[in-house]
Amino acid sequence: MATYARSILSAGLALFSSRWVLQALGASDYGLFSVVGAIIVFITFLNGNMAASAARHLAFAIGRGESDEANKWFNTALGIHLLLPTVLVLIGLPIGEYCIREVFTIPAERIGVCIWVFRISLIVAFVNMLATPYMAMFNAKQHFSEAAVWGVFLSVYNFLLAYTLTKLSGDLLLGYAGFGMLGQILFLGIQIARARILFPECRCRLAYWFNRKRFAELFTFAAWSLFGTLGFILRTQGSSILINLFFGTKMNAAFGIGSTVSNQASTFSTALRGALAPEITASEGRGERDRVINLAMRACKFSVLLIMLFAIPLLVEMKYVLVLWLREPPPYTTVFCCLMLSELLIDALTIGHMLAVNASGKIAAYQTVLGTMNALALPLAWIFLKLGNPPAYVGVAALIATSLIMIGRLLFARHQIGMTTWRWAREVFLPCVVAGLGSAGAAAIWQLWMPASLLRLFVSSGASFCAIGLLGWFLVLSPQERAFLLQKIARRLSF
Repeated sequence: MATYARSILSAGLALFSSRWVLQALGASDYGLFSVVGAIIVFITFLNGNMAASAARHLAFAIGRGESDEANKWFNTALGIHLLLPTVLVLIGLPIGEYCIREVFTIPAERIGVCIWVFRISLIVAFVNMLATPYMAMFNAKQHFSEAAVWGVFLSVYNFLLAYTLTKLSGDLLLGYAGFGMLGQILFLGIQIARARILFPECRCRLAYWFNRKRFAELFTFAAWSLFGTLGFILRTQGSSILINLFFGTKMNAAFGIGSTVSNQASTFSTALRGALAPEITASEGRGERDRVINLAMRACKFSVLLIMLFAIPLLVEMKYVLVLWLREPPPYTTVFCCLMLSELLIDALTIGHMLAVNASGKIAAYQTVLGTMNALALPLAWIFLKLGNPPAYVGVAALIATSLIMIGRLLFARHQIGMTTWRWAREVFLPCVVAGLGSAGAAAIWQLWMPASLLRLFVSSGASFCAIGLLGWFLVLSPQERAFLLQKIARRLSF
């Protein structure tokens, strides 16, 4: 509940912020910021794998009740996250600057500013990588409420920064990047300090920093995860670069807005995933396989429902919402947003399968196959664009790759965890599809009688929420889950 509340607030603030930032920077500079972000993701992609590896081993040790073992894993992760960011920055800095100068389609007069924005973004990425073991401990210890509070503070800071941009004039791109960096470093520093106070496992012990056995195990897990992560990056950030090469920075603005909408919708699913992943891993560490499967199924169901609350009203009213939000959205923004939200819903259908397989630790074949499926989106998108298709076909390629990944997750989870496809179809897929179609129908029917307006948006959104609530309660939730929730509500009311 804490992480979901934070996600709702952060999403609302981020969407308003995006409008102000687009208004203040203009479509071209907004697209430049999106391109720089794509470069940073490529440079730091390995760190995401190391973060997932550290979180998995910490949660596994905590699930077994081994506090000293968790401290050893923390220190090994800390040693890695001091060494790895330094190497990535030293390699990535010259490569990124070369790409900005020689490869990307960037106006000559904006290259100097773009390079400085890249350097500032690289500093933020460096600090984020250093803080990774501390953030992993918050998740492994399931201290979600405090992490949510600091996340809200950062969202409010970025919101105020975006609003301030609208009151200023001149070249604002560099200032936006610089003040954004200060906010990130400030709140990360606070969270690091809090982790050192709260968790005895965060005690630094230099002797554990470079333990060869743990070092090798963390890197082995991360190395196999690398296939999946690299495939995802090629699909997402590679698509942004592909659009830049074919259509220029203004089309990047449309793609960037679509990514913003998708990212904010995904925060609802990410919040739930962050809450369930440590418990799934801890349950696997205790040898409770039935509990792992049950939690994984719930992760699928609840992720889809939480995303549908936000995504379905948007899909139905996307064109009006973008005009209301951005006034003059760039071309193809509506199509990009709809394709990315659809992709997000498909991905959420098997998110629990991913968590369960990761918890088992047997990820070599899984990551190799699914990473390859992810990466296929980029050459497929290139073929579509080379044949003269419009930019939206980049989203079509991603949708095809996501559908293949869903099938792959089902097969691997059945083989490695024992999660049957029939049970998933009965408990997740069919109920969620019915709930989604019913909600979309309840939202769309108002377009027959009402013109596009703020009133229609509120009415259709309200009808969609009610439909998801009713259909989700009676079709998606099991009798045991309904009884559990009623019991919790009754306790709260009696208190």
